[in-house]
Amino acid sequence: MTQTSLATQRFVAIAVTATLSLSATVKAAEQSDSQEGVYDDNTVVIIASRFKERNARLPTNITIISKDDIERSNATQVVQLLKRVAGVQVSSVSGKTTVSMRGISAEQAGNNVLIQVDGRRLNYTDIAAPDLESVLVSDIERIEIIQGAASTLYGDQAVAGVINIVTRSGNSKESNASLIAGNFGTVQGNVNLNHTLNQDWSFLLSANYLETDNYRDHNERDQSQLAVKFNYLTDTSDWLFEANTNREDLETPGALLDFDLSEPIQSRPEFANDYVDSQQDVLRVFGQETIDENWQYALDVNYLDSDIESINSFVGFPTTTVNTTDRTQWSIYPRIKGEWQAGSGSIDWINGIDYDHAEYDFSLLGRSNEQVVKSLYSQLFIPLSKRTDIELAARYARVEDDLVDLTAYPSGIRLKNSATAYDLGLSHQFSEDSKGYARYSNNYRFAKVDEQSYTAEGVVGLEPQTGDSFEVGYEQSFEHGYLKLSAYQLVLDDEIFFDPAATPPAGAFFPGANVNGGESERLGLIVDYQTELSEELTAGANYHFVDADIKRGESGTAGNRIPGVSEHTVNAWFDWQIDSISNWYIEANYRSDRYQEGDVANAQPKVGSHVVLNSAVNWQWEQVTLGIRVDNLLDKEYIDYAQFGGYYPANGRYGYVKLSYRF
Repeated sequence: MTQTSLATQRFVAIAVTATLSLSATVKAAEQSDSQEGVYDDNTVVIIASRFKERNARLPTNITIISKDDIERSNATQVVQLLKRVAGVQVSSVSGKTTVSMRGISAEQAGNNVLIQVDGRRLNYTDIAAPDLESVLVSDIERIEIIQGAASTLYGDQAVAGVINIVTRSGNSKESNASLIAGNFGTVQGNVNLNHTLNQDWSFLLSANYLETDNYRDHNERDQSQLAVKFNYLTDTSDWLFEANTNREDLETPGALLDFDLSEPIQSRPEFANDYVDSQQDVLRVFGQETIDENWQYALDVNYLDSDIESINSFVGFPTTTVNTTDRTQWSIYPRIKGEWQAGSGSIDWINGIDYDHAEYDFSLLGRSNEQVVKSLYSQLFIPLSKRTDIELAARYARVEDDLVDLTAYPSGIRLKNSATAYDLGLSHQFSEDSKGYARYSNNYRFAKVDEQSYTAEGVVGLEPQTGDSFEVGYEQSFEHGYLKLSAYQLVLDDEIFFDPAATPPAGAFFPGANVNGGESERLGLIVDYQTELSEELTAGANYHFVDADIKRGESGTAGNRIPGVSEHTVNAWFDWQIDSISNWYIEANYRSDRYQEGDVANAQPKVGSHVVLNSAVNWQWEQVTLGIRVDNLLDKEYIDYAQFGGYYPANGRYGYVKLSYRF
C-alpha cells in the first residue's frame, strides 16, 4: 500500500471519528431552530471576504477574540491572547514572537501564516517574523483568525491560516488611558484619545511607551509608539486615514547551549554586544463605499518604511559588525463586491487585484532585492438552497525578483515565478444554531529574498511552494456556549525550508542551504468547546492533534517527523464573575514535545513538553479598572524555542498590575 493511500485512510479515519461523535449533537440541533446562530449577527467580520460585513460565509474554521475576551484576560501582549486559541502554537525568541498553525514549524511560521493589522500585512519579504510586539493590545477591537489555507483570498503566505488584528477606530466613541508596572523592571503607559469632529468625521490619537529588562540578562527593551487615525463614516461610506510610527531598541541575549540551562536567565559572552534597533513608519488608507443596492467597493493602500540596525552573533562566533536592514513595502488592493438576492438566499461575487511592491537592502551580505507581486482573484458564493451555500474561488499570481547578493549573485539576477490557487467549499446550516462545512483549497507561497540568495550549490532560484488542503467541520451554538470540531489534511509540495544537510552555496560560512523539499503532510483534528457553568462561571477547553510527517525528501528523511511541531496542544480556562465589580480568570496551556527547529533528520534531542498556568484578577469601579495578571504562575522552567542545539528559555514567572481609566 502506498504512503499516499495510507495518509488518506488516516485522514478519513479522523474525519469519520469527528462525524460520528457529532451525530447525537446534530440530531438535537435540528430539533431547535429558535436559538442564536453560530455567528453573532452583531459582529462585523472582515477576514472572511475582505469586506466589512455581518455574516461570515466562508466554509472554514473562523475564531474571533472579542474586546471583552481581551479585557477580562488582562492581556498586554498579543501573544497572551493567541496562546489560548485552538490550533495555534506560539514560540518566543529573545522577546520576539512567532505564531504557527496547521502543523507549520515556528521556523517557517513567518512564511506560511499571514498576519495583518486592519488588512495591512505584517509579513516581510525577508524571513524575519511579523513584529507582533509592535501591536498595542489597548488598541485592539478584536482578532479574527482563519484556521486553514486562504491563498485564493489573501495570496502569498496564507498557507496555514490568516490572523487579522482589528484595531479601534475614531468612531469607537471611547477614550482610555492605562499604566502598567511589573517585575523584570517593566513599566508601560498608553493612551487612546477619541474625538468626534462632526457628524461624519472622528479622530483617534494613540500613544504608548514601554521599558522592560525582560526575563533574561542582556534583553532590555525600550519602545515608543504614536498613531493618528481619521475616520469618515456615513450610511454609504467608511474611510480610514492612518499614520503611525514605532521605535524599538532591543538587546538580544542569544541562544544557550545544553550545559548553560542550569542558569536560564544568563546570556553567553559572545552576545554581549548584540542588539536590534528599529524604526518603522506606516501610512494607510482604507475605504469601503456602497454604490447601489447591489454593488460596493473597497480599497486598501498601505506604505511601510522600516530601518533596522543590529549586531547578530552566533554561538561561538562573536562579532561587532553593525548590520543595517532597510525595507520599504507598499501595496494597493482594490476590490468590488456584487450581491443579488435569489429565492434561496444571497449570491455574492467578489473580484479584486492585489499589487505589492517591496525593496530590501541588507548591508552585511551586500544583499538587495526589488520584488513585485501581482495577483487577480475572484470569489463566488451561490446559495444552493436556503440552508446550503457553495463557494468557488480562484487566484493567479506572478512574482518578479531583481536580486543582488555579494556572494551568490554579485552582478544581479532576475527571477520570475507564478502560482495559482483554487477553492471549492460547501456549507450547510442544519438549524439556526448549527452548521457543517467541507472545503478543498490550493495554497502557495513564493520564496523570500533570504531564501533565494542562499540556495544549494548549482541551484538558481527556488520554485514556489504549493499545496492542497482539505477540511471538514461542524459548529454548534448552545444557549450558553458553543462546540466547534474540524479535521484537516494539509499536503505541501516543494516545501521551502533550510536543510542543514544540503550542499551550501559557494563562499558559504556555515553548512546547509535553503531547498525545495519533497512532500510533507499534516493531518489534524481541532476540538473547541465553551460553556457557561453558571451565571457567574464560564469555562472553555480546546485540543489540537496534528500528525506532521515528511513524505518525500532527501535520503533518510522520508517518514520523519516535521521538526518544531508538537503533536498535541491543550488549552483550558475558567472565568469567574466573583461579584458585580470583579472577575477571576485562569488558564492552562499544554504543549507536547517536538524535535528542534530544522532537525529534519530527527537526530537531536527533543524539546520537552510543558504545562503553564496564567491567571488574572480584575476590579472595576465605574470608569476605573484595576487588574493583576501573573503568567507562568508556578515559575515553570522550559524551552520555548530550540534550533540546532541552541536553546531559548521561556520567561519565568511574570506579574504586573494594570490601572485603566475610561473617559
